[in-house]
Formats: sequence, structure tokens, C-alpha cells
Amino acid sequence: MMKKICAVSGVEFEISDRDIAYYEKVGVPLPSLCPPERVRRRMAYRNERNLYKSKCAFSGEQLLSMYHPDDGYTIYEKDIWISDKWDGVSFGREFDFGKGFFGQFRELSKVVPRANLAIFVNNENSEYCNYVGDVKNSYLCFGSIFIEDCMYGNPYYSKNCVDCFLIRKSELCYECIDCEGLYNCLFLQDSLECRDCSFGFDLKGCNNCVGCVGLRNKQYQIFNKQYSREDYEKFVGQFSFCDKEKVAFVLGKLEELKMQHPHRGVVSVNCENVTGNFLFNSKNCFDCFQVMENEDCSYNIQTTTSKDCYDMNFTEENELCYEYLGNYRNYKAVFCLLPYGCNDIWYSEYLTNCKNCFGCVGLKNKQFCILDKQYSESEYHEMVGRIINLMKEQGEFGEFFPVKNSPFCYNETVAFDYFSLSKEEALARGYRWREDGEADFRSATISEVADRIEDVTDSILNEILACEVSGRNYKIAPAELKFYRRMGLPIPKKHFFERLKVRLAKRLPYALFARKCDKCGADMQTPYSGIRLEKVYCEQCYLKEVY
Repeated sequence: MMKKICAVSGVEFEISDRDIAYYEKVGVPLPSLCPPERVRRRMAYRNERNLYKSKCAFSGEQLLSMYHPDDGYTIYEKDIWISDKWDGVSFGREFDFGKGFFGQFRELSKVVPRANLAIFVNNENSEYCNYVGDVKNSYLCFGSIFIEDCMYGNPYYSKNCVDCFLIRKSELCYECIDCEGLYNCLFLQDSLECRDCSFGFDLKGCNNCVGCVGLRNKQYQIFNKQYSREDYEKFVGQFSFCDKEKVAFVLGKLEELKMQHPHRGVVSVNCENVTGNFLFNSKNCFDCFQVMENEDCSYNIQTTTSKDCYDMNFTEENELCYEYLGNYRNYKAVFCLLPYGCNDIWYSEYLTNCKNCFGCVGLKNKQFCILDKQYSESEYHEMVGRIINLMKEQGEFGEFFPVKNSPFCYNETVAFDYFSLSKEEALARGYRWREDGEADFRSATISEVADRIEDVTDSILNEILACEVSGRNYKIAPAELKFYRRMGLPIPKKHFFERLKVRLAKRLPYALFARKCDKCGADMQTPYSGIRLEKVYCEQCYLKEVY
């Protein structure tokens, strides 16, 4: 065990003997940044939902892009980008040993074409989605796979879900957060295998429950009290999601119950020797969050089916990868962005089925390339050794891409969602900042929207609305209106960005704090900091309480 001082935050952090052995195995020096600053730096390279009108540099056709047209990147429409109509090696260049690596890589990344959106496979009628795969008839969904008829959020393996955050295997859900296996549920959080429930927290196997917390395999409950089926249905029949006063009353009662009922220190299901939160079917994983089927990993967030991987986000099916963001099925992708099916690649982005590449951009099915230039095997290894020595001399090797090289401004990225900074703070750290465009803040074409969905006509589809919080414009899509009518929900008065902020504020941070169990006094590590007022129990005490 050793301790270091983070080069950005100045905070002391620990590097365990296990970590040191891993860095030696991968062949990288010890990190200079603490884990939170490392994940912030990576997340600053991912813009999910800020989309702009742009033009394909290949065809000249108009398109939607995650890259702002003023930033000077070469953008191809996704289908052209994945085709054989162009070849990345045509942009190859000699490495200049008189210059630093990161500067040369940035120059290359500005000219090599990149896809307008990160739509990996099988996109059908979902042009306004980004970082998705196997998606059908969906709108403004980000980071999702295998979804259909979904809008506004990042569901997985789900159908007909709107305004949800990290829900899986669910259908007909609205405003649900960190849930799995739901059907016809609204306003649930941290819940599993429920149906026909609303306004709930930490429910499992429940049916027909309203305003409940911490229940297991219950039905016909209201505010954690048992009702007959007839009385329950009478309450539900008199309730309306469009009645602001009734909704506020239920939410108020729910918050009271959440403060009275013990909270689970961490969510860890079928795991062995792990720390973090929301870990499932994992082993020997530390400081990991929202991971499933991970083994021998640390500092991962939102990863699935990974082994021997550190510092990864938003990815699946990887092994021996380090400081890596996005896409999947790679072996030893180190300091990389969005590679797919690659082996032994370093400091590269948007590579597909490549191996033994260093500092490359946009290549497909290539081997032994540096800055997109082809080399023989012996030339490649000799050059890589020299480049690494130069990077070590200049303090570059072992660091992820610097913040100034990100194609996105800080407030465009998911880093801003999880690690909020003011404009002044972001600029002081070397990040860029994007001011809102005036075109997004026009006057609304309708002064007031009816509260009751029954009073909303199809004419709403032709109106421009203005967010009651930010003033940002938005519109209602036909499928969206159909969903609200089906579920008895009011037209939202806030823009999607503001609705997302509310959901994020309800979630626990990707961090662990030392705290004592409020039941037995045992020491534990939990995302609930000591200043939070909820009752938090260790796993043993929590299970005794709820079962």
C-alpha cells in the first residue's frame, strides 16, 4: 500500500498492492490522479445528448451530429463511416520525435473522419439517439441497447419506457431510476421485479403498491399499510397523475417513509469480495458502481462482463483494459476511446477489429499502425518503444488524453452530469465551455398547457413549448403524446435536460464514505455520507429488517 497526492485535486489517495500489481501487469506507471479525477477526465470525452445540425463531409448531406460544427472535426454520416468508401491509412503520417505525442494525436484526430453519432448496430427509426445499439422506434435515448418505443433516458433491454434512468428489462415505465424487471410502473427508484406500482423506493416483487418503501413481495399497499383489493382500487381510481396537489401529497408521504425506513448501505447481489454500489454477479471488484458480471476489476462504472479491467466506463465484454471509455469486446485496450473488437491497442480512438496499433484514429481491420501509418511488425515494435520513451520523458505516458484534447466542452459531457462545475471552475481546470444557442430559447407558441391530459388536443404537436425552469424550447412528439394519454400523465412542463437533472439529483454519488451502521454500529463503506440524515444499515441488519 502506498499513498499519492492527486495532481489535479491535491487530495491524498491510496494505491493498494493489488493495484500496483495490476499496473505492472498492464505495463503502465502508477496513476497521478485520484480515481474521481480519472473518471471525470474520461467522462469529459463523452457527449451523449447535445446534438447539432451539421453536414456530412463525404456526401454534403445534412445530418445530426454530437460534434458542434464550429469545432472543426471531419464528420461522416454513420453508414458511410462504417463502409469501405474510405480508408483511415490514407490519413497516416510520420511520427515527429521533435514534438510531444498528444499534440500530434490531436492533429490527426481533427482530420480523420468520425461518425456523426455513436450508433453501433441495428438502428431503426431512431435517428435522435446516441451511443446506442439494437434500438427501434426510439427518441432521445442515450447509452441504451436493445430498446423499442422508448424516449428520453437510457433504458436497457426495455420497451415503452419514458424518462427513465438506468432501468433494465422493463416495459411501460415512466420516471423510474435504477430499477430492473418492472411492468407498468411510475416513479419508482431502486426497485426490482414489480408491476402496477407507483411512487416507490426499494421495492422487490411487489404488485399494486402506492407510496411504499422497503417492501418485499407485497400487494395492495398504500404508504406501507395493507388494504383490501377493493379499498386499494378505490384509492387508485380517485387518484390522478395530472392532479398536482394529489401528486405532491403522495410524494410528501413517500419522502417521510424514506426517512423512517432503513436504507441498504450498498446494493450488492450475488457478489464476493467487492466494494462499491449496485454490483451484480461480480467477484473481486473494488470501488465499482453499476457493474454486472465483473471479475478482478477496480474503479469501473457502468460496465458488464469484464475481467482484469480498471478505470472503464460504459462498456461490455472486455479483458485487461485500462483507462478506456465506451464500446465493447476488446482485449488490452489501454487509454482508448470507443474501440470495438480490438487487441493490444494503445492511445487510440474509434478503431474496429484492429490489433497492435498505437495512436491511431478511425482504422478498421488494421495491424501494426502508428498515427494511422502502416508499418511492418518489427518496425512497429521498435517505433512504439521509442515513442513510449519520449512520452515518459515528457510526462505523457501513463496519462489519459488531456482535457484540452476533448472534442467536447465540459458542459456538453456526462462529466458535467456527475461532477458538476461552474463555468469558471471548468475553465480554470483547462476545460472548454459551450454557451447556450439563442435559437433554443425562442418564445413559446402557446402560453399555457392544460394540466389534464384529457384536455390536451393533437394541436399540441404543432406547438413550441418553453421549459418553466430554463426557458429552453422543446416539442411534444406524436409517440410521446400517445404514451402520456395511455398512462394518464400530464404534458411535462420542463425540458428533458431539466427532467434529467432532477433524476440525477435523486441518485447516490459514485463514491464511498466511511460510516457506521445505524443499527449495530459496525463500520462500513457506503455511498451515504455521514452528513446524510437517512437511517443506513449494514447488509446483515438491513436483511433482518426487511425480511
